[in-house]
Amino acid sequence: MRRDVVHAELWATGEVTANREVRTTVDHPSVGPVTVDCDVLPDGDTELKIVIMTAAPGREDETGLRLTTVVGPPAGTRN
Repeated sequence: MRRDVVHAELWATGEVTANREVRTTVDHPSVGPVTVDCDVLPDGDTELKIVIMTAAPGREDETGLRLTTVVGPPAGTRN
């Protein structure tokens, strides 16, 4: 089955709610400021959310975002 058909069926069932897009700048203590686009995908039945952070390809922010995966989260934060 085609992926777009599967997605359409999932949206039609109401099991997935609409996502919210936000652009924000995160000031990472080791990497510095990184501007990212955040897609927030909430689960309609619980308070759980999936946050997907992306940066524009080929830009300095993409490099910064990739560096955060190497240096890890700031000290004192949960991961």
